[in-house]
Amino acid sequence: MVRWRLLSAAVGIPVGVALVWVGGVPFAVAVWALAAMGLWELAQGLRQRDIVVLKEIAFPCTLAWLVGAHRAHDAPAALFHLWVGMAALTLFGSMTAHIFWRRGEPVPAGWRLHSIAATVFSALYISMFAFPLLLRHWSAQGEGAGRAIVLTLLATVWGTDATAFFVGTHMGKHPIAPQVSPGKTVEGALSGIAGGVVAAVLCWWVLSAFKAAPSVPLPTVALFAVVVSAVGQLGDLGKSVLKRDLGIKDFGALIPGHGGVLDRFDSLLITAPLVYFTALWRWGAP
Repeated sequence: MVRWRLLSAAVGIPVGVALVWVGGVPFAVAVWALAAMGLWELAQGLRQRDIVVLKEIAFPCTLAWLVGAHRAHDAPAALFHLWVGMAALTLFGSMTAHIFWRRGEPVPAGWRLHSIAATVFSALYISMFAFPLLLRHWSAQGEGAGRAIVLTLLATVWGTDATAFFVGTHMGKHPIAPQVSPGKTVEGALSGIAGGVVAAVLCWWVLSAFKAAPSVPLPTVALFAVVVSAVGQLGDLGKSVLKRDLGIKDFGALIPGHGGVLDRFDSLLITAPLVYFTALWRWGAP
C-alpha cells in the first residue's frame, strides 16, 4: 500500500502543481472532472444502502455552479445568489422528480425523503470543489496571488496527510476517533499538523523567493497552516463518518493507495472554503 501511495504521489503531485500553475481553463476542467467523479462515487456509495441520488438533478446543478464559479469568480454577491439558486433548484427539482418517478410503485416509508436529502447533500458537498477555482482566480494582491494561495493550501493538506499517515502507522498508539476511523491516532494528528506547517512555510518561502507570492509574514502563514491542517483532518474524519455508516472502506479505487476522489480530496473540500472566506474577510476583494 505504501508503495502505491508513493507512486501515486510521484505522478499526481507534479500534475496537480502544473495544473495550478497554468490555471485558466485547464485547471477548471480538471476540477470539474474531479467533481463529477466525486459525485459519482458518493452516489454509488449511497446506493449500497438503497439511498438513491437523483443524478439527473445533482449532476447538472452541481456542474452549473462550478462553471459559474469559474466564470463569475470576481463577483462574490453574484456567486452567493448562484449558489442559493443551485441549492433551491436541487431541493425542489428532486422533490418534483419524485412526483413522476416510480409513480404507482410501492416504496418503503421514508425512501423518497432519503433520496431527496441525499441528492441535496451530494450536490452541496461536491459543490465545495468550486472554492479551489475561486482561490486560483484571486488576484487582488497581485497576478500570482491565487496561484500561491492554492499551491500553499495543497502543500499544507498534502504535508498533513503524508506526515499523519506515516507517523500514525509506525508510532500511533492512541486512537483519536475509534468509532469512526480506528486507524487515525492522536500522534498522527499532531504530527500531521507539524508536517502541514512545515510544508506550508516552505512552499510560501520558495514562492516568495521567486516573487510569486504576496507579502505575508511567514509566522502568519505558519499560524494559519495550523488551523488549515486541523480543520482538514476534521474533514477527513467527517468523510470517514459517511464511509462507516455506508459500510465501505473507500469511495473508489481511482487513485492507487489512496482510494477514490473523495478519499484523496476530502480535506480540500473543507479547507478551501475556509481559506477563501478568510481571504475575503482579510483582503475584502477577490
